Amino acid sequence: MPIEEILLAGLAMALATVVQLSAGLGLGLVGVPLLAAVDPRLVPVPFILSALPMMLGQWRVDSGAVPRGMLAPAIAGVVIGTGAGMALAILFPGLATRRGYGIVVLVAVALAVAVPRLRPTGPMLAGAAAVSGVMGGISGVHGPLMGLVVSHLPAQAVRGFLGLFWLVAYGVLLMLALPAGRLGPTELWLALALLPGIALGAALSGPARRWLHGPRLRWAILGIAALGGAGLVLS
Repeated sequence: MPIEEILLAGLAMALATVVQLSAGLGLGLVGVPLLAAVDPRLVPVPFILSALPMMLGQWRVDSGAVPRGMLAPAIAGVVIGTGAGMALAILFPGLATRRGYGIVVLVAVALAVAVPRLRPTGPMLAGAAAVSGVMGGISGVHGPLMGLVVSHLPAQAVRGFLGLFWLVAYGVLLMLALPAGRLGPTELWLALALLPGIALGAALSGPARRWLHGPRLRWAILGIAALGGAGLVLS
């Protein structure tokens, strides 16, 4: 990659990282379109590889605030959903589209606004995670559905929960990329080129993390989800 493309990709990852570490989600919604515009080779595998350390850090920092019993159904849902999505993508390529998932996300945003105190029950977490996993398996974009389900929780709980959720979701995609021959030296080098941008974004995210809590965090999640859903519908 030319040096100017490396710099542009780094700035894109810095912006996406600030959004992710502040609101708990948004890395893919912000970063993937920008990186694809710089160099399509940067997505999805190099992007996912570079994001793993950040997701691990996001989870470890706030993991103590996550209520017990939330992680198991969500992890089970995303693992099963991702496997199902990959199978559907092979068997029925036209069955699901990003536009269809975008509509699902926009409906979920409307419901989250209409129901002011949504309670993230086990079945709801498993269902939302499975839908996210299916879409991730089909297109590589899991979307912001899980963020909507937990948007009423305290800020630290939201960030800790979503950090582990994205870590598992991305890990499953990478495991499936290995046998498909989509993870090699080129992807590793491109992932390394994105790490300085993530470091810059992490350094800049502190003020936003301190400011986003309570209703501000919830409305940030709703806004990011609505923009992401609209982007999927229009793509």
